[in-house]
Amino acid sequence: MGKLKSIYSLGLFLAFSLLFACSPQLHKNVQASYIPADSNVEIHPEMEDYVSPYRENLDAEMNKIIGETTTEINKSGSGETALGNLITDLQKEHAEKTFGYTIDISAMNNGGIRNILPEGKITLGNIYELSPFDNYLYVLELDADRVKKLAEYAINRKSLGLSGLFVESEGGVLVRYLINGEKVDESKTYLLAVNDYMASGGDNLDFLIDAPVREQTDIVLRDLLIERIRAISEKGEKISARIEGRQKLD
Repeated sequence: MGKLKSIYSLGLFLAFSLLFACSPQLHKNVQASYIPADSNVEIHPEMEDYVSPYRENLDAEMNKIIGETTTEINKSGSGETALGNLITDLQKEHAEKTFGYTIDISAMNNGGIRNILPEGKITLGNIYELSPFDNYLYVLELDADRVKKLAEYAINRKSLGLSGLFVESEGGVLVRYLINGEKVDESKTYLLAVNDYMASGGDNLDFLIDAPVREQTDIVLRDLLIERIRAISEKGEKISARIEGRQKLD
């Protein structure tokens, strides 16, 4: 019953999203209030009649299969997780394909990952449950100092998924960090793919706020995940990810 209510709520949300899809775009930073719905909420017959066709269509859409996993991909772990690895890899790949240049680091805040990918078939609904927020893809330019701060943040907070950046700590202190297996060049600028929440300093990533922005896009994380998973599936491959030792945290 709980799952059905979740799908019902998701259907309502998407139905009204579709209704307003053609309206002028608003600024990305908006405020909203959460109104919980449970079995005590009375269903208004006229509203139910109005929403029902949308819900049926959306249920069918959300159940469309876009890929398949070899095993469950979850967010268990401290810092590095299998799902965090997958998301940051796909984000990095998508940014590189979109912009035509190399992305050095891709990062994702684990708190923004809201569900797992189940073993077997992956549906559109699975991705909406995993990434329910409209988080937009940004590419930032990082100098060596900001790269070190990102590495220190990763080992202190233990809350980031990372691709391209290896970090290691001993006694809670950063002892080693590498970009694609190489030491950081103090004279070089590195490119970081993140979402707009992180780029604006969310989760206390204050050192990213004034980092130069290379790309500010309207590409939603959820959409790029769907696109990349479909592309992998079209090649006849299944989705897999695991904890690889990208973050060695004590």
